[in-house]
Amino acid sequence: MTRSDDLLVRVAGFLEARGVATYVVGGAVRDRLLSLPERPDAGPVDIDLSVTSPLVDLVDELAEGTGATAIMIDGERGFLRLIDPSDERKWLDVAVFDGDLETDLERRDFTINAMAVPMGAWLARDAGASIEDVVVDPHGGVADLRLGVIRETSSGNLLDDPVRIFRAVRFATGLEFEIETETADVIRDNGQLLANTSPEHIRNEFFKLMASHRPEFGIRELDRLGLLGVLLPELTAGRDFEQPNDHYYSVMEHQLHALGFATRLMDPRLRASDPILKQAPWSPEFDDYFREIVGNGQTRATLFKIAVILHDIGKPETKSVDPPTPDRPNGRIRFLRHDELGARMVSDLLTRFRCSRRTISHVSLMIEKHMRPGQMSANHELPTHRAILRFFRDVSPVAVDTVLLNLCDYLAARGPRLNGPEFQRYFGMLSDILSRGLEPGSERVTKDLLIDGYQVQDRFGLQPGSEIGRLLGALRDAESSGVVRTKAEAYELLARLLGRAASRRGRP
Repeated sequence: MTRSDDLLVRVAGFLEARGVATYVVGGAVRDRLLSLPERPDAGPVDIDLSVTSPLVDLVDELAEGTGATAIMIDGERGFLRLIDPSDERKWLDVAVFDGDLETDLERRDFTINAMAVPMGAWLARDAGASIEDVVVDPHGGVADLRLGVIRETSSGNLLDDPVRIFRAVRFATGLEFEIETETADVIRDNGQLLANTSPEHIRNEFFKLMASHRPEFGIRELDRLGLLGVLLPELTAGRDFEQPNDHYYSVMEHQLHALGFATRLMDPRLRASDPILKQAPWSPEFDDYFREIVGNGQTRATLFKIAVILHDIGKPETKSVDPPTPDRPNGRIRFLRHDELGARMVSDLLTRFRCSRRTISHVSLMIEKHMRPGQMSANHELPTHRAILRFFRDVSPVAVDTVLLNLCDYLAARGPRLNGPEFQRYFGMLSDILSRGLEPGSERVTKDLLIDGYQVQDRFGLQPGSEIGRLLGALRDAESSGVVRTKAEAYELLARLLGRAASRRGRP
């Protein structure tokens, strides 16, 4: 029994003692019928409960009696959240019936989420046992689970809350289901409604899709249904956009293939079975490293995949063509400084999604520096030690992430024309960058600074970009030499550096 089930037992006992009928509803029922285990990297785990009586007057008593942290989300609708204090990524959402149980289920988004199980029956069965014989299923959710389809519960439900349009694709992606034809038609006809939907809700669905085991499918499904241009127009701008000869795919298709590599790289099972990626420069500790929570409750792995799918969005606006030459009669296509523009564009995009400053800085820094690992030496030779130290100094919060982004970029650029000896040299170069950059002798490069880039942005109101790297580099040198020993001294140094920079640029 999981810790969320422990809390569930305590809450069930409390409510039963007070005569409150309780049902487990929605996704928890669906996942149990599908026998889906909790994944350690799946993000927050919540169980939805529907009850027959308001709990507004019982909130304090409920919290004390169950040991939960109780938060009243909506007093008028009787919606509260109970958080497990032993693991704040597990909680119960409790809501009062809107009418009777079947009416409440009819208002839910999809048939596979419009099922309920009485609390007593839920707890009476072992976690692995079927609950199919006791499930309340007025809309055929069990049948749709067997068919593997996402179907609107009743006409108009998706339009009542347009974020459900996005959610349909997210469920199809994660569950490996198909969206039923009539439901897909509703989505195509109403995708523009997403433009006026809560940015926070869009962000949360986007994060969940990108955290899944096949986000490339999800992005393609968004595109097939006409949603991608509404949600991520920066990505669709690269559709059919021509690239130089060393790229096999157009800009948008390149980013999708890079995302495929990134997803397999982040998954230990897929990485081990991939004939190319099983040779990747991967250290065992990277598995734990990419499970770290960074911003908006998201892991490094999820933010890594977001950076990969967006890493070249600056290309369409930076395209130029050199004059023709004998060996290039059509000229040479270039995307000068697309990395810098892409970093600014992704900063604007994630700001639009109401992401945290830390999330924005994390992803945009990767995109700004994504070409640098491949530019540290000529012909894939091993870089100098000085070049590696400078790279880790400038990109330290995301240095490992950026090297692996560069790897996915390289593989997707070559596509089926990947040359064995060439990619072996490239892998060797990236492996050398990682091993020397992370070796114990590089402590002055990899150790934490007194203040980090996110704190610099907050203190001085700066945007993510190369200036942050310049300031952190100067701070690292000052700390290593003993000139700076405290946070106060660190902030004083940065203020002086910013003052000098402003003076040189003629700013007040």
